[in-house]
Amino acid sequence: MKILVVDDDDLLVEQLTADLLAQNYVVDTTSDGLLGWEYATATPYDLIVLDINLPGLDGVSLCQRLRQGGYAGAILLLTGRSSSDDKVMGLNAGADDYLVKPYTLVELTARLRALLRRPQLVSSPTLRYGSLELDPNGSLVTVADRPVELSPKEYGLLELFLRHPDRIFSNTLLLERLWSVEDAPGEETIRTHIKRLRRKLKQAGVDDMIENVYGMGYRLRPESVGPDVGPDVSDAAPTPAEPDRAAAAREAAIAAFERFRPTIDQRMAALRDAALALKANHLPTIVQTAAQGAAHKLAGSLGLFGYGAGSHLARRLEDWLEQPDLAQGQTFNGLVDQLDALLRSPPVAASTENNTAIVPLPPAAALGDRIAVVAVDDDPIMLAQLQSLLPRWGVDVLGLQDPRQTLATLEASPPDLLLLDLDMPSLSGLDLCHQLRQIDRWQTLPIVCLTACRDAATLYHLYQAGADDYLPKPMVEPELVSRIFHRVERGRLLQTLAGVDPHSGLANRQKGTIELKLLLALAQRQGEIVTLLVIQITPKNPPGEATPIRSLGQSLTGLLGSGDVLACWGPSEFIVGLWATDRAAAQALLGQTLKLQLMDKLSSSSDALGTLDTTANGTTVNAINIDAITVGTATFPVDGQTLPLLYRQAQRPAARLPLSP
Repeated sequence: MKILVVDDDDLLVEQLTADLLAQNYVVDTTSDGLLGWEYATATPYDLIVLDINLPGLDGVSLCQRLRQGGYAGAILLLTGRSSSDDKVMGLNAGADDYLVKPYTLVELTARLRALLRRPQLVSSPTLRYGSLELDPNGSLVTVADRPVELSPKEYGLLELFLRHPDRIFSNTLLLERLWSVEDAPGEETIRTHIKRLRRKLKQAGVDDMIENVYGMGYRLRPESVGPDVGPDVSDAAPTPAEPDRAAAAREAAIAAFERFRPTIDQRMAALRDAALALKANHLPTIVQTAAQGAAHKLAGSLGLFGYGAGSHLARRLEDWLEQPDLAQGQTFNGLVDQLDALLRSPPVAASTENNTAIVPLPPAAALGDRIAVVAVDDDPIMLAQLQSLLPRWGVDVLGLQDPRQTLATLEASPPDLLLLDLDMPSLSGLDLCHQLRQIDRWQTLPIVCLTACRDAATLYHLYQAGADDYLPKPMVEPELVSRIFHRVERGRLLQTLAGVDPHSGLANRQKGTIELKLLLALAQRQGEIVTLLVIQITPKNPPGEATPIRSLGQSLTGLLGSGDVLACWGPSEFIVGLWATDRAAAQALLGQTLKLQLMDKLSSSSDALGTLDTTANGTTVNAINIDAITVGTATFPVDGQTLPLLYRQAQRPAARLPLSP
């Protein structure tokens, strides 16, 4: 189970964390109330410990915000005040319990355990699966009354699956629930722990309890199937759940291969030219270079057509050509013959993977919306295969053969992830990755490199350049899809924790909400006014043209003072909080500075949008790629004293200034 501790007492946090870790809990800590809110809204926690006196946002306000935001877990408040009024205030804010300082560590951990047990009091606290029982009170796992020794992470995995028997957990969710933010490992660690847990359960007599869900993650196998029915998926060869799907995948692979047969034949011809030259005990440099390039591209792309063995043969040919030995020319020729013969047979669709049960995944089911990926590779076959395979998973791919076009493409249409080939002639993937990481906007863009090299030196340079992950060629579809989902999920989590909207570079909705509420709280204490502006954009984009959200955000930033707040609420909405500014001053800002500085940057095809005409009924603009801009206004405390109420007031027709063609 996962606990968040928000307290600025370093000594207490250190002691409490050590004690909770020893009891198999996963602990995240922060000393700031605002960061506590961001942690709590980005990651699911079973319990949150809040000190009342916190910098940024006090514990009672944070507790209220958590409950208003729908957090249903337990909350324990720590307070140095013992008066009944303070206790009532904390409980009314939504806390489940409170503890008055000074207190002992033993008392604190006992309160935590009691709170964590509360949801289970209506039924037995023991979690069961067939003959397996897990007792959370004693951290004890037994099978037929015989104890099973598990590591803390193995225990955490088992408890998580038992508490949520109908839920599928992706690698990212498992990382969030069982590892702290600072210690989160790679997904390979997840697979290792799952494999060890399966093996220990199998040895104890519980077989096939945890199943893989293709492309999504892991879940507890329904008990109706029976925990002791069938072979262990960690050791058995995969069996397709739906034979017709396997046949369809095979037919698709054959069709895709035949589509690119001419290009593949050209690459094989380059290898056969080298083989013919070697028979004459001579290998001209131009023939060697052409054959090496052909082998490299075949090694990278054949796996996606179902020719995994072909990719490995091409890799061996590429390695041989790196340092050719004319005396061993027969070895090279034999490999070419094997590859040639293999490519004459139908491909085997890569529709299964070890330890994986095939379950159809509807488009973008893992992330809730479609994913935009830019793939940069000088091999057109690789790009075409990516654009053929990934859309059915909810992933839209824009392919680039020229890496020099990458920056302009990213600016025009910011993606969720960048797939980057390392070995490209005009600009290497390492250099391109390094260049992108020097630009503030792209420092958090997930970058996954495609490489045929797996040596330690290459991987070291890859990560030094700023890549998040790599995919070794040859690639197979399940690994490719899983890696994309994992990195996009992880990237969005980091963006959320950082409070940054990836498209505009401004504060996102969560961070903006915190800042605006703090601005209103400060205005209330000082008797000041705040005007809220809600700027909504209706785009009118031709295909391939993006609404210039980032340019709009930069323009708005230049209009604001140090005490103002600006956030991107969504793909077409900004929220502005103007400190000590009434409605008339806000409208003057819109009528003059906004139309002069902001509107000129909304066109992607010229420096000016057109003519602005200000009338008594509002302001109109002849937009090129903006269908309409509407600005709503509401003033604190005249129109409301809470952010939701002010937002609703700004949405009223009478409060909105339309800017339309």
